[in-house]
Amino acid sequence: MDAAFQAVLDRVQQKRCEPSKPSGTRKLPGGSEERLETWEEFQARQKRKEYLEKIERSGIHRRFQGITFDAIEARGLPDNPTIRENYAQVKDYAAHLKENIQDGIGLIFTGSYGTMKTTMAVAVLRKHIDDGGGGLMIPMCSLIDNLYSLRTLNREEEARFEERIRKTPLLVLDDLGGENTQQGWVLAKVDSIITERYNRILPVIVTTNLTQEELGETYSGRIVDRLKSTSKLLAFSGKSERGVWK
Repeated sequence: MDAAFQAVLDRVQQKRCEPSKPSGTRKLPGGSEERLETWEEFQARQKRKEYLEKIERSGIHRRFQGITFDAIEARGLPDNPTIRENYAQVKDYAAHLKENIQDGIGLIFTGSYGTMKTTMAVAVLRKHIDDGGGGLMIPMCSLIDNLYSLRTLNREEEARFEERIRKTPLLVLDDLGGENTQQGWVLAKVDSIITERYNRILPVIVTTNLTQEELGETYSGRIVDRLKSTSKLLAFSGKSERGVWK
């Protein structure tokens, strides 16, 4: 077969395999026209949708999906000097995120509510995801509630959920101490998760309203010691900034 003719056939076949490309306009009832998105716009919208689904699966839900380091700086940090100092240290941690994750080094944010602890934790996780990594953020009350519900409904799903908590490359435990710590099995489960991640050299980012002393009074010394030995601890203070960051 002539090479030029074969090239034409190949182009025709390729054209047939391409999805239709929306563009131009379409007529609406009444004679008006509606602009159709271009193929590039369609692809960008699909890519954005897939990205949002990815971070949703990582536990970053709608309220926090706009949070990145760039977004924080574009809006401006509050005047609180503690928040500003801690932000600089978190930004430095994120600048060496690959090495910190590889070495199992995490973060512990303690102190007052509404002082951007969760915001900074989300920014770190978002950077890791944007760099191609995997991770999960989950409030402690949701973690315990999910484990309890799955235990009674579906043990296989419970095992898969717990395995993800234990093995995800970067785990963010939001509001440690917000769960019901009066039940023995809850404390045992927290102990088990922290211990296994410690042994696997997998980092944890913890946010909590508890002070260092209250953490020691709530959880076993072993849990707190393992967290502190593998994490940088930053204490937050001041009034709530939630009126700005909500």
